[in-house]
Amino acid sequence: MDYKILSKLFTSADISRVAQGDLSTIKTIQESFTKFASLKTLADIYDEAYKLLCAHYPNEYVVKNTIANNILLGTHSMNTASMLSELRVGPKKADCVIINGQSTCYEIKTQFDSLKRLPEQLAAYTRAFDKTVVVTHEKHLKALFKLHEEMPNFGIKLANQNGSFSDVRATPINESFDIHLMYQSLRKDEYTNIAKTVLGDLPDMPNTQIYNFCKDVFCNLSEDRANELFKKNLKHYRKNDKKFIDSLPRSMKNLGISYKINSKQKNSVIDSLWDEVSLHKGDMNVLSIFERQAE
Repeated sequence: MDYKILSKLFTSADISRVAQGDLSTIKTIQESFTKFASLKTLADIYDEAYKLLCAHYPNEYVVKNTIANNILLGTHSMNTASMLSELRVGPKKADCVIINGQSTCYEIKTQFDSLKRLPEQLAAYTRAFDKTVVVTHEKHLKALFKLHEEMPNFGIKLANQNGSFSDVRATPINESFDIHLMYQSLRKDEYTNIAKTVLGDLPDMPNTQIYNFCKDVFCNLSEDRANELFKKNLKHYRKNDKKFIDSLPRSMKNLGISYKINSKQKNSVIDSLWDEVSLHKGDMNVLSIFERQAE
């Protein structure tokens, strides 16, 4: 069976199509997996697809979704923590960062990934966050143990098939930060707010000068103060949509966290999740918000 096809359901492009009532990906999946024909709702379909992915094709989405369920929603709370996906750190992008009292970067290496770029990724992430963890498959453990001997500044978690994590190497707390690198992760509303917090207000200046002015303010702070403001502003300005995420089944939590979905699309997805779906060949129909509006 081609289980990889199931991963298409959990992409940004496809959730946008579902929000528009387009279930063509589900129809394609139904043609390969007959058990989907008996499922009644979109939520059921996502849950079954996710269950099969966990068992047969545990890709990056599966690991991120496990982090969302077990750590963001399990250990922490969206009232006090934010989960950021694909956060830019210099020229790199961190797979997943959770900011609570501390910032923890989770770099994901599934069985389908290579470790070739990992040393340079870790060199960046361990200078920008309080903690850095590699979440991986058992096939990579031997290579990771060797790397850990050379640079023991990251932790290792094993992603288990049952949807849990095992701690393989403890995660040390970072004591040295590259403030210039951290600044590159900030957006305009974040770095201008930091400058206002430090100075009280921004002086009048052309827009072209604001970035470098705020950079000077940030990079002249102590490492502790810069890290404090870095975390506070990322957590505030990139706060997760708790109401939307709470409305999604466990299989879809990372969809609500990692992808940019506008308010109209969010409402359409939520309203369609628990409706009955007809998935007979040649008949794609979801009794969704669109149909109810026409009644």
